[in-house]
Amino acid sequence: MQLDRTHVVIRRRTLSEIGDLSLVMLRRYPAAIAIGFFVGACPWAILNALLLYWIPLSESDYGADDPDAVAEIWRYVVWMSLLVILQTPAAGVATTIYLGQAVFESRPTWASVFHDAKQYFWRWFWVLGVVRWAVPAMVICAFRLAQPATWFWDAMVPICLLVVAALVRSNRPFMPEILLLEQCPLRSPSASVITLRRRSRSLHQPMASDLSGRFLASAFILFWIFMSVLCSLLFIRVIATGTPDWDLFFLLGIFPASLWLVASVSVVMRLLNYLDTRIRLEGWEVELAIRAEAMRQFGEDAGLSVRPSNKPEPTKPRSSHATTSPEPQPPASEPDPTVHSGGGTR
Repeated sequence: MQLDRTHVVIRRRTLSEIGDLSLVMLRRYPAAIAIGFFVGACPWAILNALLLYWIPLSESDYGADDPDAVAEIWRYVVWMSLLVILQTPAAGVATTIYLGQAVFESRPTWASVFHDAKQYFWRWFWVLGVVRWAVPAMVICAFRLAQPATWFWDAMVPICLLVVAALVRSNRPFMPEILLLEQCPLRSPSASVITLRRRSRSLHQPMASDLSGRFLASAFILFWIFMSVLCSLLFIRVIATGTPDWDLFFLLGIFPASLWLVASVSVVMRLLNYLDTRIRLEGWEVELAIRAEAMRQFGEDAGLSVRPSNKPEPTKPRSSHATTSPEPQPPASEPDPTVHSGGGTR
């Protein structure tokens, strides 16, 4: 094993390079989206359908000339968009685990990925589903079933939820990676155990302003990617059927599908931003190069003993109660997609 030959080149990257690398990762690991994100998003998409599909179904007979029907359709668009945004971190659990292991190891099996997701289900469901407002927003929609649209519940409340979610995610974007890859416990009676809160503070605070700027830039980019996907699907439909209207097929199929497709891309971008943040804070490129050279000169055991003197002894990244921030595992000898894509090193 050569620690300096990972599946993703360990170096600092700009946001544009991370976006470019996200496309490379999607091409290299299509199963992460086709299987992992699809399985994770299906339960949420079904629940969204139960909560919101009644709106376009009940308003489909009135048309765009009825202002009440138009208000209801916009209500559906607003709540569907908000729910997908809030549910994306929880829906991307399997994708996060798969890519987190595949970047530094050989390709993991889906059985092991889903086993890990099931093992820590209540932990990530509480943080990503409840604390981060996905489930509370669904509860609000459930209480509003068969109720007419109002300015407060269908405009003010979604805006407030979106602002709160944006503030939380811009300051603490890497909770899924800390929960699923580093597997820090929510709390511990031992002071030596690094809990979720302690790890989040140490990872996010040193780069708070940079992470907020990246969040805003990523949100802007993802919005236009969503518009591009939506318009492309609508254009294909117009060419195939000659129907450009916002009918039931568009509202129940094309619109939520576009949201989930862009949500899957955001999961990959967030993971690569997480890796870049750790590279910047912990100097992975230098440390892995030193370890790799020590292993070539003195054997594999020497690479494990070469660590900076100011860092505590790391634990294995798959342990459930890590006392320090876990480090990446040695990669399998597999070609690097960022090196052999486009003829140059990314």
